[in-house]
Amino acid sequence: MRRLALIAVLAMFGALFSGCVSMNPGTSQPSAGFCGRSTNGACSADSDCVRGGCSSQVCQSRSESSAITTCEYADCYDPQPYGMGCGCLSGGCQWKGIQYNPIQVGK
Repeated sequence: MRRLALIAVLAMFGALFSGCVSMNPGTSQPSAGFCGRSTNGACSADSDCVRGGCSSQVCQSRSESSAITTCEYADCYDPQPYGMGCGCLSGGCQWKGIQYNPIQVGK
């Protein structure tokens, strides 16, 4: 009985810590320091892509099942400081460089 409980606990830990992100094999990491992931799911426009994962660190297609990730946060998941956005690039949802337009006050 004790052995069965130990096996159950080990199985839970194995499931929790195996593969932080469930994605297609062709993932990418586009910018030095930025640690978001892309599934390269099929798309034809930026609106076909969404941010997924517990910390919104995955760029994926709306047509894909939601990415399953562990729930921790790292500063490198924030795309804004790296000038990155989730969108469609060459038919796949990926993090890509974008330009942010600062709000101009008083104009």
